[in-house]
Amino acid sequence: QASHIPRSFEEMSAEAADEVAAPRPSVAGANGDPGDAMVAIMESQVEEMRKVLMKFKVCASLSGEKISDEGLPGHADILIFGPSGSGKSSLIRTFYMALHKTQQVPPDFADRIIVKDTAHNEGTLKYVSAVIKPAKLDHRGQIQSSSIMCHDTRGHIWMDEREQKQLSVIMDGNVKDDSMVQQRNYRYARLLWEFWRRDVDLFPPEILSRKPGLQSQPHAVLFVFDGSKDEIPDGEEDTRFYREIFQMCRSKGYQNPQVVLTRIDRVEEAIVKTEGKQSVANGELKLRQVLDKKIEDICIRLDVSRTAVHFVENYHNGVGREEEVRNVSVDFHALKILTQCCSHADKFVAESLSTMQQRPPACAVQ
Repeated sequence: QASHIPRSFEEMSAEAADEVAAPRPSVAGANGDPGDAMVAIMESQVEEMRKVLMKFKVCASLSGEKISDEGLPGHADILIFGPSGSGKSSLIRTFYMALHKTQQVPPDFADRIIVKDTAHNEGTLKYVSAVIKPAKLDHRGQIQSSSIMCHDTRGHIWMDEREQKQLSVIMDGNVKDDSMVQQRNYRYARLLWEFWRRDVDLFPPEILSRKPGLQSQPHAVLFVFDGSKDEIPDGEEDTRFYREIFQMCRSKGYQNPQVVLTRIDRVEEAIVKTEGKQSVANGELKLRQVLDKKIEDICIRLDVSRTAVHFVENYHNGVGREEEVRNVSVDFHALKILTQCCSHADKFVAESLSTMQQRPPACAVQ
């Protein structure tokens, strides 16, 4: 599987881990402050990740093999799931702002990816896409670098079989962009569920894609939870729901679904309230201990590896007159997550193409 990942991604990840783990004294500021050295290293790694992501091309390692343009998608599609109000839309905006080193997202981007205050019950209501990076074409119209897009989804509220089915048809590539993914009348849908269980019967035909496949299918899956909550997911019922969703992801070929825990700033605020003000060193140590415990718990509850769980603080504005202050730590963690998602998307597409090529040709009836 590692051979399917573009080499630049592998090299960058290894270099980033080495340099952050062992800061070089030569990078320190004029006053020799180790903190300045770490910031300088993170800035360097952020710039490196930006370069690699801007050049990212789906299945670049398979460029020498015969792959039809129709079969190979010109984009990496990252599907964002999670409870309502967990920070999914804010994370998508953070991806854009971190990659493009900007304080704002474009108006059309902001119109599609709607961020609501957590006091509201729901923000995003549709299955809607946002382009994080457009594709780059050469003079012949051939793709030089693929576009990277995220699909925002309606937040989970009921955690029931209906929401599971909605996620299933999305992962199969059966849903058109900018659609309200809801079953027909509940009583009618339940009746059909028992006897037919066909997407075309359960869902309105206008939202279903005519030719589902790699072009309409998501290529990587990302789950977003509010990391400031005491329990993640929130309670046994929610945990059971998401464990089943993770199993469904793997059964559909998404072997490495990623988990992002947002609102690290609220975790810090909670520590100050309970522990009182501490020195910078003690505060950071306590924060790390709390975050480690949360990550360990979610690994056990959702049966995921530790490397698949990430903490991030989102940019909160990104639109309007008030500009967001740049934060190298936010950029670093956001781009690291985006890089991993692109690598998983690359593997998913490569393995899907390999599976399709190994299928025996259909027998035509003369």
